[in-house]
Amino acid sequence: MTDLRLRRFVTIAALCSCAVLAAGCGSSGTDRSTAGNTASSGAPGTTAGTGATGAQPGDRSVDVYFTAGEQFQPVERDLPGPAGSPAPALKALLAGPSSQEAKGSDDTRSAIPGGTSLQGLRVTPTGKAVVKVTPRFTAGIPARASRRTVAQQQELDARLGQVVYTVSQYDGVRSAKVISGGVSAPTVTTSDYEKPPGGPPPARKPKGDRQAGARQIQQRLAALTYLPKNAVDGVYGYQTQMAVTAFQAWQGLDRDGVAGPLTKAALAKAHRPKPSSNGPSRRIEVYRDKGVTLLVKGGKVVRAIHTSSGGPGTETPSGTYSVFRKELQSWSVPFSTWLPYASYFNQGIAFHEYPDVAPYPVSHGCVRVPAPEAKRVYRFAKLGTTVVVY
Repeated sequence: MTDLRLRRFVTIAALCSCAVLAAGCGSSGTDRSTAGNTASSGAPGTTAGTGATGAQPGDRSVDVYFTAGEQFQPVERDLPGPAGSPAPALKALLAGPSSQEAKGSDDTRSAIPGGTSLQGLRVTPTGKAVVKVTPRFTAGIPARASRRTVAQQQELDARLGQVVYTVSQYDGVRSAKVISGGVSAPTVTTSDYEKPPGGPPPARKPKGDRQAGARQIQQRLAALTYLPKNAVDGVYGYQTQMAVTAFQAWQGLDRDGVAGPLTKAALAKAHRPKPSSNGPSRRIEVYRDKGVTLLVKGGKVVRAIHTSSGGPGTETPSGTYSVFRKELQSWSVPFSTWLPYASYFNQGIAFHEYPDVAPYPVSHGCVRVPAPEAKRVYRFAKLGTTVVVY
């Protein structure tokens, strides 16, 4: 990922699906009031934001942009309106969501590290908000873009996005430049947050090699629902590795994706995973600690799939939800990345394809699914499907 000025395309999530249209779906253009806000797209139990772009001078209703999963979550605050200075909104943003917001059903979070303080703010005649904050803002982010990992750049994108969306609703503010500890981040505007044309590149993984005994391992994995039968080909590739990882996690073994002696011994005597909840006969169960998602039909597990949920600080909240929106090519607004085969079930939290799915919780709150299994999960997660997160 290159420097933000040359590379960044972050967007407002286009609420559409080539397969199914959920209530409230449709392109939202660049309207800040719906920038990744699932409250405006039919999420159950929520109400739509007021819409910052429609605010009039003198209004005291301001949206402060936090995050929920892989999308922005505008939170309405009673602050000086768009005709005034953005300083109160910035201070509210840096203070983070309230404990009630963080623990509530919206699962509101902030990519900006806690303890960040506002040191200065000025708006230039050209509409640039120059925001000076304490070094805490860029904690964990190398000053040079060339030294950042993809994850680090995504974190910076999200932090800058929260700032620019929050301040640009004020009259005369068109862009934001953040200075943190003497380090100047690139100037950003909300137009930098538009969905890129086209779609994500296809996920490609090495096919793998034919190995002695691989077919027998695959057949056993398929019988236990960790692998589809059409993947039994004698080639120990990425899909088989992910299936082995799921099996190891469910059995309490080390998750390395390698079918060693302990894994083979466990395969020989294992039984098909059993669902735990007493919910609808057709549902999805997510086991965060195990990194396994079960597709349940007729009360029985039809597939057990390796997944990765939210990491420390952005844990996927436990509870019972339902799929309310589906997008074949969704786009993460704050984190500037594609989310193919996305099925949203809690605000900005969704099942979606991801290039590399770690054997431990590491996402921003979503449930990452390996590419070979993403389409299968997407088809299974029909609108209204119950999702139970443990």
